Amino acid sequence: MVGGRGFIGGAIVEALRADGWQVTVVTHNARLAAQHAGYRWGDMLDPTTLGPAVEGADVVVQSANFPNYPFERPQLHHTFMEYDGIGTERLIRAAKAAGVRRYVFISGVGVTDTPTKPYYQALLRGERAVTESGLEAMVLRPAFVYGPRDNGINRIVRAARFLPVLPLPANGDQTHQPVHVDDIGAVVSQAMDPDSPQGVFEIGGPDRMSMRHMMEFALRLAGKPRRVVNVAPGFARSGARLLEPLPGPLITRNALDFMLEDFVADIETLQKSFDIQLTPFEAGLRSYLVR
Repeated sequence: MVGGRGFIGGAIVEALRADGWQVTVVTHNARLAAQHAGYRWGDMLDPTTLGPAVEGADVVVQSANFPNYPFERPQLHHTFMEYDGIGTERLIRAAKAAGVRRYVFISGVGVTDTPTKPYYQALLRGERAVTESGLEAMVLRPAFVYGPRDNGINRIVRAARFLPVLPLPANGDQTHQPVHVDDIGAVVSQAMDPDSPQGVFEIGGPDRMSMRHMMEFALRLAGKPRRVVNVAPGFARSGARLLEPLPGPLITRNALDFMLEDFVADIETLQKSFDIQLTPFEAGLRSYLVR
C-alpha cells in the first residue's frame, strides 16, 4: 500500500486488514520504516527506492499525495505531476519488474482525455500508465472524500473557532458528491481478487449538493454555524498569487483552481460491479462530527 499513512490510504489499509489481507505500507519516512514491522521505505521522487518497496507484492495500491496536498511546492518537487503523473510511471515500472499481478490507482473525478489544468493532466498521465501497463488494472476516481481524518471539512470546522464568517470562493456554488472514506476502502478491498473488475470507476456518495450547503451543514452539526461570505474568484486568485512565494503558503493558484471544480461522479458502473452501499452524507458526518 503506497500512501497507506494518509487519509484515504489509511482507510484502505484498515479495510484490507479487516478482510484478512496482509498489508505492507510503503512510506517515504525511512526512520519509521526501519523501526516498525509492516512498513517499507519508498520515495515517489526516487525510483531507486521503489523496487525494494514493492518486492514480493501481489497487488500494489497507490494513494500517495505530496506533503501539504493540494498546495504545491515546486521547489521541493511536491507537485501533482511529480506524484500522480511521473511518480505513478516510476512505480508502475517497479511493480512490473517485481512481478506484481494487479495495480489499483486512486485517481479523482473530472479526468478527461484533454485536460488543461495541472491536477487533471497529472492524473491522466498516471491513469494511462496504469491502464496501459499490461497488469490487471483498476483506476478508482473519488469525488470529494470526507471522514474522521480528512483535511477538508475538519480543517474548516477547526478554523471556524476563529472566524466569524465562512469565506468561500465563487459563493461556494461548486457541486459536490461527497463520499465517505470507508466506502473507498470497501471497494478497494473487493478489487483484490484475480476475478474482480478491472477498468476505470468513479465513486461518489448518494447525495449531491453545493460546497456551500456541505460546509454549512457540517458547521451546524459541529455546533459552529457561520454565515457564508462570497469571495470573488479574481480576488482570491490575486491573493493566492501573492501568497505562493511564502514558505508553506495557505493557498496557491493551482489549489484554488482545484477548489473551484465541480466534483460529481457517475456511480452506475461502480454499483453494478461492486457490492457497496454508499453512505449518505448526513449519516457519514454524524458518525464522527457531532458537537
